Amino acid sequence: MRFHITEVFDIPARDGLIVVGSIRDGELVGVPRLRDDTSGELVHVLGVDHLTPRTRRTGETILVVDRADAAYVEVGRSWTVEE
Repeated sequence: MRFHITEVFDIPARDGLIVVGSIRDGELVGVPRLRDDTSGELVHVLGVDHLTPRTRRTGETILVVDRADAAYVEVGRSWTVEE
């Protein structure tokens, strides 16, 4: 299963980066363990954010990702879910 990043928001009041994306080839259950497809590095997900009217309509998912992993948080990147 892959998570493809479509938008990134850095909201100072939040604990991590807000990452919006689409899931390909599966469905998330709980907080996923993700690995960046380009670098192979682990991406630390702090949590899955609440659905919004937009994400309900588009089927996208919102993740909160540790700011220490900002190098792997770019629109267009993909992460693989580790089972």
